[in-house]
Amino acid sequence: NNPGGLLTEAISVADSFLDSGEIVSTRGRNPEDGERFNATPGDLTSGKPIVVLINGGSASASEIVAGALQDHRRAIVVGTKSFGKGSVQTVMPLRGDGAMRKK
Repeated sequence: NNPGGLLTEAISVADSFLDSGEIVSTRGRNPEDGERFNATPGDLTSGKPIVVLINGGSASASEIVAGALQDHRRAIVVGTKSFGKGSVQTVMPLRGDGAMRKK
């Protein structure tokens, strides 16, 4: 089980195993609120095979990692159907040293 976490961490993990290409994109109610997150050169495993294990407890950010690696033919995803949450958490900075977690 991996219930996921922050979008930024999912992007970082996927980027660790991808050299290029889109990891994930977001869409908001307004077209200008959309963002695309792309991989940067550098694969920690230098192309070695990867198997990602998922189950019904895999959700959110963990699904983004699994999907990005599968889409780029970088990993084989094995297991049962994931939770399919479809949302991730982001942290919005507040004035001073504060922050607010947003789902």
